[in-house]
Amino acid sequence: MRKCLAIVAIIGLAGLVQADGDKPAVSLKVGDPAPILKADKWLQGTEVKEFDKDKIYVIEFWATWCGPCIAIMPHVADLQAEYGKKGVTFIGYSARDEGDKPSNNLETVSAFVKKRGPKLGYTFAYSDDRTTYDAWMKAAGQGGIPCSYVVDKGGKIAYIGHPMYLDFVLPKVVSGTWTDEDVKKLDEINKDVNDTFAAISKPDAEAGLKALTELEKKYPPMAQVPYFISPKLNLLVKAKQYDEAKSVAEKVIAKAKEREDPSALSAVSGALRSPDAKDNKDLAGLALKAAEEGLKVAGDDDFRALLNMAETQFALGDKAKAKEFGAKAIAAASSPDLRKAIENIVKKYDE
Repeated sequence: MRKCLAIVAIIGLAGLVQADGDKPAVSLKVGDPAPILKADKWLQGTEVKEFDKDKIYVIEFWATWCGPCIAIMPHVADLQAEYGKKGVTFIGYSARDEGDKPSNNLETVSAFVKKRGPKLGYTFAYSDDRTTYDAWMKAAGQGGIPCSYVVDKGGKIAYIGHPMYLDFVLPKVVSGTWTDEDVKKLDEINKDVNDTFAAISKPDAEAGLKALTELEKKYPPMAQVPYFISPKLNLLVKAKQYDEAKSVAEKVIAKAKEREDPSALSAVSGALRSPDAKDNKDLAGLALKAAEEGLKVAGDDDFRALLNMAETQFALGDKAKAKEFGAKAIAAASSPDLRKAIENIVKKYDE
């Protein structure tokens, strides 16, 4: 079964909850030697045959169907640009889905890396079997992605967890000052993040904005995490802080265009096309601009960008264009199930 750590307000960073009987036995922990990293294809970057004792590695497990995985990639790219010169190698590792008709396969992963890889700038590897995936993910008891591992200069696992926390981990691993106390500190940060997600999911927009501001003040790196883009804009709109919403949206759009980041652009258009913003022409214009830029970046064969454009046009009152882009999104769907799901979304355009 696919398991993706969806970062949404109602469930926070837990992302998914497994029954005790579903949890695999943990045999890989922080402090253990890193398993071998084998891949059938190194799609971008230099093959890592073994972990160099003088280098640090970040291995992130992801899949093409995982929205949160793709959303965090531009931030991972920023970290590669910052820490690559300090001896850190980032590797995006993806394995073939189980089953007879996997949607995450060599074709889909290769196409993604060919399109997005050069701009992201870090290493990508793929395997047709799940041996390496199991040796890392299943052995560590990790049930969802994105999930990252930091391998220190001694070849041992220094960190296992969500890549959104790498900003707190890498400075100390690089400087050789990472300790067990730092590992425990992440539990406190995780709790504060979950508390913030809980706060921003409640009806009180002012209280949600206050909680988010306090989190970013306490932990400045969290301000760069892409999962907060949509919640922040939604809260600003609900609180009728339209000028601030416009300012934030413009900054995100500019940065997302530079990064060629369709996920961030989709987050902006989704937030600004909400009913709370429908009477504000500036925000409506930015919603459409973000959707258009997202389609340019993703390409006119990307069902997500096409559906986002359709939803934006519908929210802005142009049903004809909504139908046009909705039909294109259906045609771009990669499977019958996905096609059916999109059809269920766009049928409201005819109602």
